[in-house]
Amino acid sequence: MEEKEVSRNLSEEVLDIYLDGYIDSAGVCKCPNCRADIKAYTLNSLPPRYVVTTKGDIFVRVSAMSLQAQADILGAVMKAIDVISKNPRHG
Repeated sequence: MEEKEVSRNLSEEVLDIYLDGYIDSAGVCKCPNCRADIKAYTLNSLPPRYVVTTKGDIFVRVSAMSLQAQADILGAVMKAIDVISKNPRHG
């Protein structure tokens, strides 16, 4: 039986590595609603990095570890934190 290939957005996987640390550093609400909103807002401002193959996965992970990629992620998260913390859904 042939294995089904699945596409994954590595931007989301890389964001998951950093997100909680950035939220903690900013000292804002980290309830599930705010965290989900910050994550969604951030992902909507980052370019998606979909991969299917192992080779593609490795390439994107290496490029995601560059200082520029990390700076782009941090900038996007900080903007999301600013927007969401001013307009939280949890009332």
